[in-house]
Order: sequence, then C-alpha cells, then structure tokens
Amino acid sequence: MIATLKERAARFIVQRRVPGGEFSQRNFSSIFAKTYSFLILMPAKESDFRFVFPVLEYLREQRKNVVVMTYDFRVSLLQPYFKTNAIEHGLKEETQLNLPSKKLLDKLSSMRFDVIIDTNRDETLYYSYIAKSLNAHVKIGFVRSDADKYFNLQVINKQNDPETSYQNLIDCLKMFQGL
Repeated sequence: MIATLKERAARFIVQRRVPGGEFSQRNFSSIFAKTYSFLILMPAKESDFRFVFPVLEYLREQRKNVVVMTYDFRVSLLQPYFKTNAIEHGLKEETQLNLPSKKLLDKLSSMRFDVIIDTNRDETLYYSYIAKSLNAHVKIGFVRSDADKYFNLQVINKQNDPETSYQNLIDCLKMFQGL
C-alpha cells in the first residue's frame, strides 16, 4: 500500500514539475545523420540488459558519442568502450519517491545530448522523468500507455521478446539515418 502511495505521489510530482507541452512536429528523415551525442538509459530489468548491447554497438559503429546511464552495480557489465562514458546511479541519486535526485538531474542537464533513448520496455518512472526533464531534440522510447508524454519517437515493443524489440529499435535508427 505504501509503495502504491509513493508511486502516485511520484507521478503527481512528475506532472507538476515537468511541462506537459506537446512535442513540436519534427522531420525525422535525416535526424540520425545530424545528431552526435546520445544518452542511453539502460533497462532497469536485469533480463533486458544484455539485449541492448547491439544497439550500443550500432551507435558506436556510426561514430556517435554514446553516454550510458545505468545502475552503479551494472557498470561492470558494460563493454570497456562504454564504461568510460558511463553515468552510474544508485540509492544516493534517488529520492524517497524513487525519482532522480536534483543533483543527478543538474549533472545531466549540464551535459548536452541530441538524442535520449530510454531502453526500458516497461514503464520506469525514474528514467521517464529523466528523459522528460532533459532538453534534447529527439527522445526515443518504447510504446507504452503514457509514452506520448515523454517521447516524440516511439518504437513497437514485443512484450515477450526483448531481442525483437531492441532489433526494432536498431531498424528504426537505420531508417532515419539519411542517405
């Protein structure tokens, strides 16, 4: 019961603190070619974590600057190339309502990202709040019940098959690469 109350309070805070304005219309035809810096919000779910690695590798092959954000205990699971630019977070970066701390949001706001990709297939308010709070032109996430509030580009999610979902994400990025 307390967890439910905390979640409702967190949702209320997110709605109040983050402007609920609509995303402006954007032409995505060559957006990938014009962007350089990416913030990848890694999945909170342990079972999905390794399935994101092909997405990271694809961005690296495209010579994009990739910053990975994940739990502090999962940074060691990343490939060496991504460990250097990893932003880790733990209990110190969480409020009592399981939202990101102001210190973490300030740190992320001081960095410039062209694209934010939330790789959580299920809703994780912590990461959705980060995506909404930061000023990036393109915010990519998976289709969920309230994804329209947080992302201006959404990828179809195959609930039972994470590998297919993340392959759809790669295909989506390739589609907007521009030739």
